[in-house]
Amino acid sequence: MVTGVPYALVSLFKRFKEMQCEDISGVMRIESGKLGPILGITACTHGNEPSGLAAFEYLLREKNIEKELMCGTLYLVINNICATEKFFNATSNEEIRKSRFCDINMNRLPRETLHLTSDTRYEIVRARELYPVWKHFEFGIDIHSTLELSEPMIISRGGEFHPELVRGFPIKTLISNIDRIQIGAPAFSFYSSPESDAKIFAIEVGQHTDPSSFERAATCAVSLLENLSMLPSTKQSVAMEYDEYHIDDSIVFPDLSFDFIKEFKSYEKVHKGDLLAMSTNEKEIRATFDGHLIMPTSRRGTDKDISEEMAFISRPVETHRVG
Repeated sequence: MVTGVPYALVSLFKRFKEMQCEDISGVMRIESGKLGPILGITACTHGNEPSGLAAFEYLLREKNIEKELMCGTLYLVINNICATEKFFNATSNEEIRKSRFCDINMNRLPRETLHLTSDTRYEIVRARELYPVWKHFEFGIDIHSTLELSEPMIISRGGEFHPELVRGFPIKTLISNIDRIQIGAPAFSFYSSPESDAKIFAIEVGQHTDPSSFERAATCAVSLLENLSMLPSTKQSVAMEYDEYHIDDSIVFPDLSFDFIKEFKSYEKVHKGDLLAMSTNEKEIRATFDGHLIMPTSRRGTDKDISEEMAFISRPVETHRVG
């Protein structure tokens, strides 16, 4: 059993693994019997990120959501069953590291995934399997966590932010436009049907197995349900302040000869022309504008994977106040 994960989450995963909705495993649909929003809450897009399961467990056990849902329909979905099973079966740090995905990062899917009918990679097959459920979502939240300690974040989709949905979230950092800059497509880009005006976003709740990440995920899930009037709420509306980091570039290492010139911190300020990374034969990567370095990956050795972005660069932070 993975250290730091309550057995209740292991048990809940086993329950979800055997559960089916619309002939799709890992999906629970809860009907209120009354008209209302169709909300999807998704967990474990990456197998080593159990915080979404903690939110499910809280909703089912503490909030008794199967009986107390006031209106609409709620879908609880485990996106990556195979990788999550690898995570819970892991017996070493190396096995935990390899449990993030099976064949392809589910947050770096080909943008044509829904048309790849002959592609047998697990995450692509699973995304196509889940799409009949995902497309129902009028509102959706994908719950993630991070390997390193980091500030929790709200991740907008398509540059849209919906402050009315995140009232009560213990998060004040917004990352926008990252889904347009990153390599491939995040899973949540396939939520809802193309013609809908669904409101979809993701959250990063903190470090993978930190108890505070579990609590934060549960708080966000409950707040979202309350904001949609799917659960009763006694909270008063208060002004919300958040810092927006608008992503406009990324850093990708062309080959394994490149490395960062130092250990950068996330949100560290950079200026146009600053040297960020260099190859062994002195080729350079420099900042293309003034802004901040977002989610820089730990320095890479010559045997490390460089297939994804090493960091993103945002425009200078903007603070917004709503309400």
